[in-house]
Amino acid sequence: MYDFAPAVGRALDRAIRPVLRLCHVTLGLSPAQLTWAAFGASAAAGVAFAVGRLGWGLGLTAFGQVLDGIDGGIARVYGLASEAGRRLDTRLDRASEAAIFTGIGWAGWVPWKLVLLALAAILLMTSVADRSGVDPGVKRFALYFGVWLPYPLIFTVIFLVNLAAYVVALLVVDCKFQLKMDALGGDLDTVASRAAALEG
Repeated sequence: MYDFAPAVGRALDRAIRPVLRLCHVTLGLSPAQLTWAAFGASAAAGVAFAVGRLGWGLGLTAFGQVLDGIDGGIARVYGLASEAGRRLDTRLDRASEAAIFTGIGWAGWVPWKLVLLALAAILLMTSVADRSGVDPGVKRFALYFGVWLPYPLIFTVIFLVNLAAYVVALLVVDCKFQLKMDALGGDLDTVASRAAALEG
């Protein structure tokens, strides 16, 4: 969850260590179980939004995000982090956003076009986030501003920020690739380049 700012993650883990111990040692919960629980809370938030209960929806969204933070904390503190766990967390995070955004669209607070655009931009950004290290984090957190700002504006911001992050991430990936190739002296280690070397 805090891959973009590891120092923040470590500080938060220290602050909530008693909660992590309670969940993992006392209650025996694994990071994966908490990841699924976080998704369950988000799905319930989507239902609450869909029936017009903004307060309940935001509360359940916050609860889901707290659980999502705890699962990562347990994985880091107890050495349980894994590639499979990271993939599960990412997939359920996107599913959580889909459920919540759908609920808001169903309630009629945001046009469906904006809901789909926001989700598409988030998916695009996610597709390159691991390779680029770019993730602005403007997804569910932005929804809390709906207490003061209209949701169409918030969804427009979510769309634009994640689309811009996708473009920046592509540039970062391209620069990383170019630096790697420069370090190799421009010699691409591909089947085609090896075949060309043999012919020479």
